[in-house]
Amino acid sequence: METILFDLDGTLHNSESCYIQACCASLETFKKNKLTDAEKSYLVGKPITRIIDEWFSNQKKEVLESFFEHYEMFNNKVEKYNGIYDVLTTLKDRKVTIGIVSSKYKKYIVQELLNTELYPFFDVIVGLDDCKKHKPNPEPLFKAVNELQIEPKNCIYIGDQPTDILAANAAGIMSFGALWGEGNKDKLVGAFPTGLLHKPEDILAVSRLYSI
Repeated sequence: METILFDLDGTLHNSESCYIQACCASLETFKKNKLTDAEKSYLVGKPITRIIDEWFSNQKKEVLESFFEHYEMFNNKVEKYNGIYDVLTTLKDRKVTIGIVSSKYKKYIVQELLNTELYPFFDVIVGLDDCKKHKPNPEPLFKAVNELQIEPKNCIYIGDQPTDILAANAAGIMSFGALWGEGNKDKLVGAFPTGLLHKPEDILAVSRLYSI
């Protein structure tokens, strides 16, 4: 084992709230009423393009432009979770290859990683605009392992949403649910992960267990 791939929002970055704020601000403009709690919950872990396809199929361009305008007002507030920097430093010291597979547009991934000083750690970054299909489809994970020229079985994927686990399982990659951010234990267990991680430091124990 040599490689760990990460989801970004809710796993490395405490950024889900910024995404939800931007979604609400833009979507409510077009819905002309406030989102319900159930609708807000539905947004979590889903790319904005999927939400727009489902809710505003006749106004895709306008809603997406509105979302970007609002998101750029919030994304400079994104912070990394406590302990993540030290964990990534230790993994790099162990010569582990590290990547990101996210449902966020790549330019925002890079911008936020630069803001949180995590960018230099990553050997591959796959974003929303790199693939035609998105999690829970395994295509983004296949793209990452292909770019790294590794076998899926020699890789771990860590994320906070069931879609992360389902994508990894479909790709033949070991999947671990992250519970220190937005991850919900009951929902993650229902997706059948290889295991659950309660704090960032647990990543280091997993890396040793699987001889990464």
